[in-house]
Amino acid sequence: MPGHPAGTGSRPGGAAGSLLRAARASAPALASAVCGLCLYASFAPLRWWFLAPVGVAVLVAALRGRRPRAAFGTGFLAGLAFFGLLVDWASESTGTWVARAGLGAVLALYTAAMALVWCGLFESLGDRPLLLAPALATVWVAVEQLRGAWPLGGMPWGTLAFGQVDGPLLRLAPYGSSQAVGFAVVAAGVLLEAAVRVARRGGKASAIGASACCLAAAGLVFGPLFLPLSPVSAGTGTVAVGFVQGRIPAKSEVSGRLRALTVTENLAAATRRLEGRGADLVLWPESASDLDAHTDPDAGAVVEEASRRLGVPLLLGTQRYPGDYRYNDYIAWLPDRGPSGRYTKQHPVPFGEYMPARGFFRLFTSAVDQIYLDMRAGSGPALLDVNAGGRRLRVAVPICFEIGYEGIVNEAVRKGAQFIAVPTNNASFGHSAESRQQFDMTRFLSAETGRTAIQVSTVGVSGIAEPDGRVHHMTEPWRPEARLARVALRSGTTPATRVHGYATAAFYLAGAALGGLALAQGLNRPGGNGKRREKGGR
Repeated sequence: MPGHPAGTGSRPGGAAGSLLRAARASAPALASAVCGLCLYASFAPLRWWFLAPVGVAVLVAALRGRRPRAAFGTGFLAGLAFFGLLVDWASESTGTWVARAGLGAVLALYTAAMALVWCGLFESLGDRPLLLAPALATVWVAVEQLRGAWPLGGMPWGTLAFGQVDGPLLRLAPYGSSQAVGFAVVAAGVLLEAAVRVARRGGKASAIGASACCLAAAGLVFGPLFLPLSPVSAGTGTVAVGFVQGRIPAKSEVSGRLRALTVTENLAAATRRLEGRGADLVLWPESASDLDAHTDPDAGAVVEEASRRLGVPLLLGTQRYPGDYRYNDYIAWLPDRGPSGRYTKQHPVPFGEYMPARGFFRLFTSAVDQIYLDMRAGSGPALLDVNAGGRRLRVAVPICFEIGYEGIVNEAVRKGAQFIAVPTNNASFGHSAESRQQFDMTRFLSAETGRTAIQVSTVGVSGIAEPDGRVHHMTEPWRPEARLARVALRSGTTPATRVHGYATAAFYLAGAALGGLALAQGLNRPGGNGKRREKGGR
């Protein structure tokens, strides 16, 4: 403009202006990284549960005013930071960074799609926190559900609720499962962002509005402290349950068939610590015998000897090989009688226990051939019936990652499971936080279902979670252990167990409706396929 010296005006010039513009351009990416870091830190190993709402608040702030393409990118970067850090165990198990990067990127696409919907809802609902908070939270939960179900059965790892086991929101679990907990986390985050934004405007009215948002967020997070954590009655007696963690030999020590047999022998050796201590039932982990204990004479002899010495039923994980494929079983072995009852894992893990589109993925990495024999899914509820302690027991036995699929566990409890056993094999995940993250899922499902839950791992972490949030008999990882505990048997069901399926459908429907609203807003945006909605004569 005339009268202004060169380099002055409404926009800063020179080096300072360039730095300011660069900072503004990089702010959304930085916010995405902060969001991902906060969400990751709410999970094991850190378990800083209070950072989850902060991470959501940062994401909301980063998405405000963004166009759809930018919102998608911001959401993707936030998801990539979150999941890329959380699933470090994927590279541990495969020996290649490609697995971690690929899994993190696929999971991040869901966060990106959610951010796109949020972008439309910002415009549709305006600056009304009491409308935005439940709307954005509903979309988050619906997308989490979708991620945990599709494709290939989904991947529930990173469900926000599983990072809240040390916080007050765990008390919501028996009433609304992971859906209510995740909803509260996200809604609280939206309200926190609104409080900061409103407070920056200044003035008495803004201070009142910001205080109201803060109080509402605090009520969502801390209000559950007034709820009973375990609404299920004390139970129908107790049973003495032993569980055993063995030792996995290094591949350099022994390999092939001999290595599989050594794993079983090491468990049998650790089990001797329980002899004569009054156990009614003993649990071994998943893959306690990778040789088929039904048909392999050496493996069967080791299991039979351990069961006979104990004089009580032994529950253990074994593999079954009917052809050029395999099944992952958890069986009951009775002294002098052998196998009696079997549950076959109904949700094998894609890329972990079977390889879809093997030829395609081999183009990127030869690690796909580490899964040399694909696992197939079984059918039927995750239950085993066994006579122990002078009574007939019904035990829920979700295998390994199945503990993250609430529908599997809830079905078993509705069908009469009195406690939960979670056999798992974490040997492939090294010293990552995978086992601790999985144990937090076990803790959450214990609270959700009102059942004592025992995680028993080949190498740890093993331990017992109670419905009231207590944890005991924890083991050290990578060290042989044998523990014995008296476990309460329960028969009642929590509200969450009864309504989980209906709540899932409700969140899908509500999420789809909000997604439709966001899409309609997108069509009315300049540059969309529809005409812009006229507001205020503009």
